[in-house]
Amino acid sequence: MRMKHLAPLSLILGGCHVLASMLIVPFTLWIGAVMASGPLKAKFLGVLHFLTAILYFPIISLALYPRQLFPGSWIYVPIMANSLLWGLLLACVVVGWRNIRHNPG
Repeated sequence: MRMKHLAPLSLILGGCHVLASMLIVPFTLWIGAVMASGPLKAKFLGVLHFLTAILYFPIISLALYPRQLFPGSWIYVPIMANSLLWGLLLACVVVGWRNIRHNPG
């Protein structure tokens, strides 16, 4: 895989990340409302909260943005910026891994 594939791959992976970021919060709330109380619910919600923290890292989870600049629906701007960062990082890993595998030594 060549470097020219980096931009489209970054956008695809970033789009998947933004979709996952947007769906995990309603899914977590739905699981919290549907499941009966107990240790399984606590464990499952703990895993979902951990996954949410990973998906929103680094921009959202570390609050590296001034929230007052993004009221209401504008919160999607830092979420998309965060997803584009993740997409670029993951695309670089994929391209680097494929280059290492196809050109050893």
